[in-house]
Amino acid sequence: MKRGKILGRIWKGIAALLLAVLLAGCGGLKNTKYTGPETEARKEALLQDEAQERKEEAPDIKEEPEKKPESETESKEKPESEPGKNPESEQEEKDQTKTGTKKNPGAVTELPEKKPVEEKEKDKEETLEARQETSLEGKRVTICGDSISTFTGYIPEEYSKFYPENGAITDVEDTWWMQVIRRTKMELCQNASYSGSTVSGDSLDEQDGRYACGNKRIADLTGRNKEQPDIILVLMGANDLLDDVPTGDWSGAETAEGNIGTFSEAYALMLDKMKQKVPEAEIYCCTITEVSRWKDETGEKFAYRNALGLTAEDYNAWIRNIAQAKGVKLIDTYACGLTFENAKEYTSDGTHPNAAGARLIADKVCESLR
Repeated sequence: MKRGKILGRIWKGIAALLLAVLLAGCGGLKNTKYTGPETEARKEALLQDEAQERKEEAPDIKEEPEKKPESETESKEKPESEPGKNPESEQEEKDQTKTGTKKNPGAVTELPEKKPVEEKEKDKEETLEARQETSLEGKRVTICGDSISTFTGYIPEEYSKFYPENGAITDVEDTWWMQVIRRTKMELCQNASYSGSTVSGDSLDEQDGRYACGNKRIADLTGRNKEQPDIILVLMGANDLLDDVPTGDWSGAETAEGNIGTFSEAYALMLDKMKQKVPEAEIYCCTITEVSRWKDETGEKFAYRNALGLTAEDYNAWIRNIAQAKGVKLIDTYACGLTFENAKEYTSDGTHPNAAGARLIADKVCESLR
């Protein structure tokens, strides 16, 4: 009896063991609770085998590092500001470094490049011309002068001429008066200039026009169709100097008509007659430019002095006094920059300007026409 019981137990154990082996091979242990007569060690071994199988079946997953909060990352990446430095200034420095525009605090700041004198003068001239265009554009101008202001085809046919047949100006655009007209955009009413003419002489002249105080010259101040000028520019007196005409001593009294033998009396009479002929015109009296001479053999340069011992400035003194007394505007062209030292550069003979000399005169006239 005992032997039968023992054998029964053995067969049961063998059967349970076979069943366990079959279940383990088919994965039955995954969801089936083991109830056989196994030891705790066997159970632990079976569980470890199951865990290993699951690990092998699962896909490879790389562990991602733990993500830190954004604010914490920024605080570590961004260095602390230096004491006393504005964070915005630091950011600006970084931007400048990136763009290559960072300033060197120790470097000396470069000052703007100064304009050359020529450019400054050009800017000044352009500003002046723009201002003049506004106030003078379209106005009619008459020129009353001597050889310095002549040009064939622009003066009355019967008048004596100098340019372009003589001297160093061959283009009318280079004459001082045409330069003034072009810059100011005025219109030429008349050019009553006569080569070799003087202010003094026969004030009753009706035919020739060689005397600036004469009736003929005064009548020719208006246009060919008797248009009235708005402006009269008077540049007269050089031939009175060259012809040894005395300056006289005009006292302010009215000058009687006739043969006027002194410069001051003739100049005063000329202005009286101009104001009577063209009362609405604005008259500008120009002082004469320096009359110079030089000696090539010695290189000596000097202001011309006539037989009376007088220079251009002696006649200019009277022009200034009479213009002021008559209430007429003055343009001091004597101060245009043409001197006896540079006369050889700016004139052909010490008296008649070349194109560069004429430009100096035009510059002074334009500067004064405001």
